[in-house]
Order: sequence, then structure tokens, then C-alpha cells
Amino acid sequence: MRDDETVETAVTDALVAGSLSPGALPNAELIVAFDELAARRRAIDAALVRVAGEIAARSDGLAPEDSLARAAGHRSVRELVQHRVGVRSREASTLCAVADATRSRLGLSGATIPVPHRHVAAALAMGAIGIAQAHAIVEPLVASSARIAPDDLEIAELDLVAHACGADPADDGAPMVPEDLATVARRWIAHLDPDGEEPRHDDQLAQRYLRTSRRRDGMLKGEFLAMPEQGDAFEALLDAMVMPRRVVFEDSCGADESDAVERPADERTPQQRRIDALADVAAHYAATEAPKVCDEAPTLVITVAEDALHGRADRLADLATLQRSGLPVPVHVAARILCDGFVQTVVQRADGEPLRLGRRRRLFSMSQRRAIVARDRRCRAPGCTAPPAWCETHHVVRWADDGRTDVANGILLCRFHHAEVHRGALTVAAAIDAEPDEVGTTAPRLASATRRRWRVTSAYRRRSRLRGSPPRAPMRT
Repeated sequence: MRDDETVETAVTDALVAGSLSPGALPNAELIVAFDELAARRRAIDAALVRVAGEIAARSDGLAPEDSLARAAGHRSVRELVQHRVGVRSREASTLCAVADATRSRLGLSGATIPVPHRHVAAALAMGAIGIAQAHAIVEPLVASSARIAPDDLEIAELDLVAHACGADPADDGAPMVPEDLATVARRWIAHLDPDGEEPRHDDQLAQRYLRTSRRRDGMLKGEFLAMPEQGDAFEALLDAMVMPRRVVFEDSCGADESDAVERPADERTPQQRRIDALADVAAHYAATEAPKVCDEAPTLVITVAEDALHGRADRLADLATLQRSGLPVPVHVAARILCDGFVQTVVQRADGEPLRLGRRRRLFSMSQRRAIVARDRRCRAPGCTAPPAWCETHHVVRWADDGRTDVANGILLCRFHHAEVHRGALTVAAAIDAEPDEVGTTAPRLASATRRRWRVTSAYRRRSRLRGSPPRAPMRT
């Protein structure tokens, strides 16, 4: 053994024993130590697979009194692995599946049945691949073994093992991760299976579904299983909406750093961003291409009292109601929808008499929206890059407060920031140093170095100071 290998072994032993802190290692040695630890883990995983296979050989198919797993206090080998190794049920099932695919068995005649996947077993025993990589190879091969000739399966197995070990020149010497291995394995199966993709496609068609249910608090809960091509289209659309292309504006105003606008922080999780994007897709489809029922497109109808809309109602009446489900929503939701959107808000007097349908009379016209888009060019919340197609036009002076539906009183906001404005988390204030812009409306100079009529600021800090409490983290997009 070389001296450097001895040093590497000593360092790794010290890290395992806890007598050496990773923080004491320089960058190069830290990476070397990590690679050594990963190699040791693969070796331990290989030993676990072999031992689990032997336990399975002494447990499966035997009477309860003769089963080693039951004698150890477990109902199955999978349960034994889960509890003794301390892994999730799925990980224990993966280890047992790899053990079954890489061990020999005794047949009914007493003859030894060879290892089903000897190339995976050899790579695993050498510590060249891990359990997850082995499972990504053997799972599709085992599932297709009845339809594909054994010689063809062995060719696919050899190629997949080469990818997993990093021995394939096409991978530039980098081991392939389990997710990519599973994709390559599916391609091999599609190529070798004489029945082609049609049987699997038919099975997937039969399995697809979409289920929804209402929770007690009124939220809609859903679950779905989509076809592969549906899933790709769905994810591509959501990715495009959740991660829009950044819009770059020229600095035409000469603002300095002291005029920087506070950027609201977006605390939404990726999952929350995706459901918001899905709601935007549904709203856009309803407004443009959805089938009509009785010559009426699918329309969300919200009923709200006029006093509540103007802030004159008491707390019990300060609610809007969804017509379809009868569920209450905050009145600021109805106020936001009155600004823009393919929705009807039914405003009622105190006696319940409908006064007006919001969508019919007070929306910005198409030409007005085009003028606002030409001026604002994106959502005007600082830091937001949502393009105009995903934005709504907001009345700076509320329409319910006699605000005019004209370009000077409009601002472009994405659905998320529009909702934040109506619930009071963000405020819209007139900017200073106004000058006419190219569309003929008043467009002031802004601290963010873009020309627009209005600017959006966070209301959190101002309210927190008035209450004497620390400022809350602002919302962002």
C-alpha cells in the first residue's frame, strides 16, 4: 500500500470514529475523504445485500418455526431489514429486491439456480455500484423477463452496468445516477420487447385518473396519475410559468443606488408556486377556449355585499361567497377579481338586490390593457419578472371607491402580487417626477430605473413599526 493510500485510510478511519472533524481538512483532502467514505458505503451495501439474501434463503418458503426472520422477531425479511438497518419501508424493499436478483437459489429438484443478474451482482460485490443503481437496473429487467429472450436481457444488463460504473465512453467516465439508469433501462426494454410499447401504453391509459375532494375547511384536495406525455406537457407548462424568463429593462432614468426600491420577498414554496400556476392556467383556459354551457363560458361567480366591498360592513358580513360551493372567502378576494379576470362578482345591496356584475361593465378594455402593457411591460412588483400574459390590470384607486377605469389608474400585476395588494400586504403609491411616456400616459421616473406610472412597495414594515413589533419578512415572487 502506498503512503498516500495509508494516509487516506487513516483519515477516513478517523472520520468514521468521530475523532477528526471534517472542518479540519483542506478542500482537496475533504473530497478524497468523501470519495473513500462513499466507496466504503458501497462495500457495506454489497455486504448487506449478500447477508439479506442469505437471511431470505433461510426464511422464505419455510415453516414459521424454521424461518430465520420470524425467529428474530420479524414477520418478513423486509421488516427485518427495515427495523435493523433503520430505513424506510421502500428502501428495505429495494434492498430485498436487489438481494433476490443477485443470489442463487435451490430449485424444486434440488439443483442450484444460477444468479439471475450476475453482472449486477459482480459490480455490486466489487463496490462499483450502489444499491439504488443496482435496483434501477434489475427492476425493469425482472419485470420484462417473461417477454424478452435471456440473451437479449444480458446484453441490456451489461450495457446498464457499464453506464452505472462509468465505464461507458459516452458518459465521459462519470457513473450514471439511478434516475438516468432507469430511463436507459426503459429504452432497452422498449427496443427488445417484441410486443413494443402498445401493451404498456394501454395499461397506462387504464390507470390514469384525476380525483378531487373537499376538506372540512373548504380547500379542494386533488390527486392524479397522468400518462407520460401528459406529465411532460404538464411539467413543461408549470416550469415555464413558475420560472419565467427574466425581463431586462434599460436604465433610462439615471437613478442612483440611494433610490433602490424594496423588493418584497416571496415566501411561497415551489409547491405553492405550482398550484398558483395551475390556477392561472385554468383561469386563462376558461376565458379563452373552454367549452360553453348554455352559451356561457365556465365562470367563477362571487357574491359580496356592497357595504363589505366598501369596508362599511361589520365582521360577520365582511365576507364574499362562492356561488358554486357556497363557501365564504375574504372580501379582498372579490375586490381583486373586480379589477380584472374572467369572473363575475355580484355586488348586492343590504336587502340582497344585485347591483352590478363586475365583469360586464368595469374591466379595462383591450386597447387600455395594451397601453398599460406597453408602459409597464411586466408585473410591476419589484423583483417580479412575470410577463404581461400572466398579469392582471389593477385599479390603483379602487373601482369600488369610484376609481376610473383608465390607463393612468391602471398597473400591471401578476395574480400573486395582485392578491397581496388587495389583502394589504403590498401598497401601490404614485411615483414622482412624472413625464409623458411613449404611449401618451404619465410615466414618472422610478428608483428602479424603469419608467412607469405607479410603484409597488411592501406594507409589512410600515404596519410593524406602528405596532411596535419587528418587521415581518415581505412577500416576493
